[in-house]
Amino acid sequence: MANIAASGIVLEPLTKDNYDNWSCLVRNYLLGHGLWEVVISVAEMGVGSKEEIEKWNMKNAKALHIIQLACGSENLAHIKDLHTAKEAWNYFSASYGSELKADSDIEQGILRAQMQRVIPQRHLKSI
Repeated sequence: MANIAASGIVLEPLTKDNYDNWSCLVRNYLLGHGLWEVVISVAEMGVGSKEEIEKWNMKNAKALHIIQLACGSENLAHIKDLHTAKEAWNYFSASYGSELKADSDIEQGILRAQMQRVIPQRHLKSI
């Protein structure tokens, strides 16, 4: 299958290792095209005048399409049934976001602190 991330929006499709860079590029692209508001808005479709709803639906469709193009074909399978750009963005944020990844230095510091409580200090130097 052709690489759909070759859209020029991002340098490479989304992976577990490049979410921070990928999301920065996609967010800036959406901002530049006036579409970021549908990703971060709390408003739901179907609220407002007919013109407002149509405008929101159009912006949502464009933003969702951009996210779909930028995520790569493997990730598209995870969001293809979602109907809003916000849902797609939140899915990738929850799945790949850096706030879920432990910093190895912090993780080791916590482990060492836990070990100090369990293992007497005189034995800890050999670890």
